Amino acid sequence: MSAATKPFRAAPRTAAVLWDMDGTIVDTEPYWIATEFELVAEFGGEWSDEKAHSIVGKDLRDSAAVLRDEGGVDLPIDEIVNRLLDGVITRVQRKVPWRPGARELLADVRKAGVPNALVTMSWKRFADAVVAALPPGSFAVVITGDEVTHGKPHPEPYLAAASALGVDPKRCVAIEDSPTGVRSAVAAGCITFAVPNVVEVPEGKGFTTVGSLVELDLVKLGVTTSLDRKRCDWRRFGGVAIVAALAFGGAYLARPTPPPPLKNIPVSAWAPYWTLGSGLTSVRRHGATMHEVSPFWFSATGATSINFALNVSQVDAFAFVDAIRIAHAKVVPSITDGMPKGAMAAVLADPVSRKAHVAAISKIVEDANYDGIDLDYESFAFIDDKSTWPTTRANWVQFLTELATELHSHGRLLSVSVPPIYDSGQTPDSGYWVYDYAAMGTLVDRIRVMGYDYSVASPGPIAPYDWVRSVIVAAKHAVGDDSKIVLGVGLYGRNWVVDTSGPCPGNAEGTTAVTQQSVVELMAKRNAVAVHDKINGEATFTYQLQVIDGRNSCTQTREVHYIDVEGALGLVDLARKERIGGVALWALGFDTGAIWTAINDVARPQE
Repeated sequence: MSAATKPFRAAPRTAAVLWDMDGTIVDTEPYWIATEFELVAEFGGEWSDEKAHSIVGKDLRDSAAVLRDEGGVDLPIDEIVNRLLDGVITRVQRKVPWRPGARELLADVRKAGVPNALVTMSWKRFADAVVAALPPGSFAVVITGDEVTHGKPHPEPYLAAASALGVDPKRCVAIEDSPTGVRSAVAAGCITFAVPNVVEVPEGKGFTTVGSLVELDLVKLGVTTSLDRKRCDWRRFGGVAIVAALAFGGAYLARPTPPPPLKNIPVSAWAPYWTLGSGLTSVRRHGATMHEVSPFWFSATGATSINFALNVSQVDAFAFVDAIRIAHAKVVPSITDGMPKGAMAAVLADPVSRKAHVAAISKIVEDANYDGIDLDYESFAFIDDKSTWPTTRANWVQFLTELATELHSHGRLLSVSVPPIYDSGQTPDSGYWVYDYAAMGTLVDRIRVMGYDYSVASPGPIAPYDWVRSVIVAAKHAVGDDSKIVLGVGLYGRNWVVDTSGPCPGNAEGTTAVTQQSVVELMAKRNAVAVHDKINGEATFTYQLQVIDGRNSCTQTREVHYIDVEGALGLVDLARKERIGGVALWALGFDTGAIWTAINDVARPQE
């Protein structure tokens, strides 16, 4: 269905219209790109339209980092941002490049008594220059990139705008021009219109694409005047208003009521070899709740070599598998990619070595009578060069085709554990598209989506609720069969150093891991109290740690973010609301009895 023939989805009694700026209200993207080329040339670097388009819609600091790392602009991040702003503001002062229909639609919304808000990743001094060129009061609220902690595609900018207006984001309409901005608005829960400009916005769920702002009007935005509302009183006009609303694409009607959440949902879990002892305890106590357990103890080191973890005895492994089977859960071990950069991609590229790898996996499954296998081949995404992704993507599908045929012929399951995608495209904003979700959906039995590790390099949430929701929505759109999608739910967190006073000894720790199990002891030891953040659905706390080695002494301020029991249950409930095929907990040995008590009522009984 083309964009022109898609039905519009409008909000009933829209509370506010939230506008992106660059590329949406003003066509300043060419100004930004021209300034980027000038700045890179000044430092003797190389820039391209492809690189310029890859940062459209992103937070300015993120864009500045790309200019520094890939364009050779040897300046501090904030100085790069200010140099960009200077160049673009100079151009805007000469001429404001309004997009067709922008000023007219802004004025119409305001006259109808509905507030407009500006939600831009540009900084305040540039936004002020554009706002000053509009009639006073055009925007009731302005949210800029230098005022938020997380820029687009994080939902924070749109949530901040709705909060400042005192309205529910689900009753707001957002208008965006870039994939990054669309993801932000959809994740915030806004009804979203994409009006592509410089970069294409791949088709997806949760938003409607239009060719121009001229195609939008108050009816399609769900904005009604007091007269319009009187005309919609069916008691006075015998249902004429309902007929009229249908003629206008349902603008006056509430959105269809979503189906109810699943009553219960299958729960599975990974079991790392380094927590096998406590994992065995969890299986023995709570195994009846689990549908599948994936011992995490195999690593592929070559096409035909799949090694077992050296520090796990065969006796312990047999005991663990027996416990799973006694609990009537399926045994589906995971295999990780333990090969050097590009090596697994090379194995899959060669038909002979690919066939040998299929045979090696099948032999492990048949010899141990496992119920199936789970592939956790992450090197493609996190180690290999992105330039290899198109080739690896195709070879990955061919490999899964051959492996699925072999395993299914023996009644075995094939599961894959993969990092998330954010849309069905193959752009820098699309996530880890080296894994072809659509093709996998036709081949494998489970697609376990890693709905965690949102913050890795710096302190922040592990699996913020709205981000996880956007990950599920993208997976559903790509796969088509929701029952094959399984959400990976973390039971862990990270402990970051956020400040240091004094010279630290060499043995001072940096970022460390915590689990739902270990964090209880940590808080008791440090006399800390965790606070649950209802927006992100996680818990945080801070404490001071003095590190001494006899000569040096420092005090670290440490900040812990972790997915607590309440947060994990919220993600399980999200999977139920999205009606997908299950959840998989990472991981046994990280858990406490509290998480099993919490999810017991919504865990689907074994068949």
